[in-house]
Amino acid sequence: MSSVSTLAASNPLVTGELVRVLEPLGARLEGDATVRLTGVHHDSRAVVPGDLFVALSEDAGDRARHVGEAIARGAVAVLARADGALPATTVPVLRVTDARRAMAFAAEAVLGWPSRALRVVGVTGTNGKTTTTRFVTHGLRAVGMRVASLGTLGFDWNGALEPGIFTTPEADEVSRRLAMVRDGGGTHLVMEVSSHGLELHRVAGLTFDVAAFTNLTQDHLDFHGTMEAYARAKARLFDEFAPRAAVINVDDAFGRALVARVRGRCLTVGRSAQATVRALDARADARGIRAEVDAEGTRVALESPLIGAHNLENLLVALGALMALDVSPERAAAVLSTAEPAAGRLERCDGPDDDVLVVVDYAHTPDALERVLAALRPLTRGAITCVFGCGGDRDPGKRPKMGAVAAAGADRVIVTNDNPRTEDPQAIAAAIVSGFPVGAAQPEIELDRARAITRAIREAAPGDTVLLAGKGHETYQIFGEERRPFDDRVEARRALAERRGGSA
Repeated sequence: MSSVSTLAASNPLVTGELVRVLEPLGARLEGDATVRLTGVHHDSRAVVPGDLFVALSEDAGDRARHVGEAIARGAVAVLARADGALPATTVPVLRVTDARRAMAFAAEAVLGWPSRALRVVGVTGTNGKTTTTRFVTHGLRAVGMRVASLGTLGFDWNGALEPGIFTTPEADEVSRRLAMVRDGGGTHLVMEVSSHGLELHRVAGLTFDVAAFTNLTQDHLDFHGTMEAYARAKARLFDEFAPRAAVINVDDAFGRALVARVRGRCLTVGRSAQATVRALDARADARGIRAEVDAEGTRVALESPLIGAHNLENLLVALGALMALDVSPERAAAVLSTAEPAAGRLERCDGPDDDVLVVVDYAHTPDALERVLAALRPLTRGAITCVFGCGGDRDPGKRPKMGAVAAAGADRVIVTNDNPRTEDPQAIAAAIVSGFPVGAAQPEIELDRARAITRAIREAAPGDTVLLAGKGHETYQIFGEERRPFDDRVEARRALAERRGGSA
């Protein structure tokens, strides 16, 4: 496989050409127009010789330090916003009105527009992005395509999964990943597109073949401010990028409104009469999912051992996406029947020797928690215990709502830490508890998450279910600025082993 820098160097872009690409962003060049560019980085520590360094820091002192470090590491040009002070440099400087947006186009241009060489699928929505991305990736691989995926779980390509930090990485990383797939003979990339990624221009330079929408419920209001602003961010994937095809869940109210904004082919999915890929006679219970689907006039059976009505929704979006990618409805339904859940999504931790069901799920919004609790009820002979918390420095408005959902859907609730970050854990817990209705059984509070998990599993009766919600696949907890190793699944298996009288 050719490295990205090797491929770029075979036909490198020069600074004068990049300025022309960035002209719509008010680009102007200070310095030599003939400098060859072979890569783009916004992290000065990652710069290699031949790179364009993008100075994003808002602080003048940090910006100057980062530029100096980047040049020392071999950066041959700098991209910065027009009004950002920079130290005197010996390399050309490209000035633009919006450095973040310009970085997205610069990364694509310097690396030879890799998104145009692949069929790129973008999946957006509050809940279901990771699972739907996994389903589409699985389906494409099953029909013989060479596919990568990028999202919350990381970058999955060529049999290796590289963990990431953001659901949608920064634009320069996205384009490097795309170039790796292109250079390695890949055909498709399926990626999660978060509202942060859209608002911060992390995908601004990409060409999307298919855009898919799962649902819209409350989340990220700490960043967007209002649900209206959050919805506008999601809609940008369909408005600004003009994908060749869109797949939209019209069982969701915002999805129904979004349909009118689509300019290309639109596959609407759901149970409603409006859907062109419509689930008929659908069942989602303890045995899994089964639905007869009218897929634009073709009847197919969609079956899966996965549980939960929300997974039927995810499967329908994935079915629509595969159809938009020229997979027949019959073949798409067949390959989706073997799709497995994503890590930390309704992931079971109990084994055949356990007398309780223990499930880890990433549910961290009111809607997601409600769906997961509803999915677990028919699987549970006894009571459901829900162990969860809410992240600090994130949307505080959802905390009492999640408390109300837990009170309604679980028989016992233990409120604990999620990732408190810089907030007071007691204050977060109090906000969650405030959502419990007057007269309802009040939750227990155990802020030590490991102890909360152990207590819930140790005290469960045979036939009970224990749901560990909020962190899913995460392998850490964040206290202040520190990430401490922690995995709900590891703690659950340890507690189950203790319950059996053995060791994990």
